[in-house]
Amino acid sequence: MADISEYTKQQGTFLKAEHITPDKKFVITGEAEMVHNEKWSKDDLHVPLSSAEETFTFNCSKTNARIIKEALGDDTKGWIESVLVFETYKTKTSEGKMVDALNVKEVIKKA
Repeated sequence: MADISEYTKQQGTFLKAEHITPDKKFVITGEAEMVHNEKWSKDDLHVPLSSAEETFTFNCSKTNARIIKEALGDDTKGWIESVLVFETYKTKTSEGKMVDALNVKEVIKKA
């Protein structure tokens, strides 16, 4: 039997509100990809990011994707090396729980 633990191990950490500080910048390090979310039976856009020595996956909402698209275009290959700045806000889940959510505050096009 093959050991697939390395294959299935999550690569990096999902970007969360606790990673956000005022004016902290995150560089898009690779092409975004659509990933099917089995739990919610929908597709999610995952954007690979880095900040200093940390790497993250940004689970990008449709609203945030529209903000990035307006600044950088449809082709996510063209997003690579551009910079995102985030802010957080409170929102209510479908279960009624208040949680912190991420909003793209600023998109800085690569030089």
